[in-house]
Amino acid sequence: MTETSDDGRLARGQRTREAVIDALFDLYAEGNLTPTIEDIASRVGRTTRSIYTHFQDKEALAVAMAERLLELHGELFRARPLTGTRAERIDGIAAHRAEFYETVAPVRRSTLVRIHRSPELQQQQAFLAAHLRKQLTRTFEHELSTLDDDVAAEVLELLDLHTSWETWDRLHVWQKLPVDTSRKIVTGLIRQALRRR
Repeated sequence: MTETSDDGRLARGQRTREAVIDALFDLYAEGNLTPTIEDIASRVGRTTRSIYTHFQDKEALAVAMAERLLELHGELFRARPLTGTRAERIDGIAAHRAEFYETVAPVRRSTLVRIHRSPELQQQQAFLAAHLRKQLTRTFEHELSTLDDDVAAEVLELLDLHTSWETWDRLHVWQKLPVDTSRKIVTGLIRQALRRR
């Protein structure tokens, strides 16, 4: 086998992997949170055997999806601490969470359907939750440092709750509030939490 044919096979394989991941994004966005391998194969015009050639199982697909999200939206996932005035930092956190949650919403909903069966997904979600909490701790380090330890711990819990996926999903999806309104409410909740003494 020549080097050129090997390169062509690798390129086709990579295109198939990308097509499968794109198909999953589309299926999730359409509301199919638990697509079968047959659904995916049909969407990309391949056989189920071809899908399994590239992805051993659904766990491998979930890992590939996470990698693609990181590749496409790395800055959102990095969730760097914010600087500026208190008002700017509050607005910045609310804006970050709104953009982040809206970006990952279809994949996140699919993850929640399968997370109880997947140690890999549980680990990914635990890491992400800890990372977003660390962003809050560092962004509001000054405010938290002026409080008694018990109060600071309580305020951090409130900040974590108010900026969580669960809060965002409740406001935007279940209460059917527009993104801008949901973001304003989250901003107000952060302000309120930081007023505690």
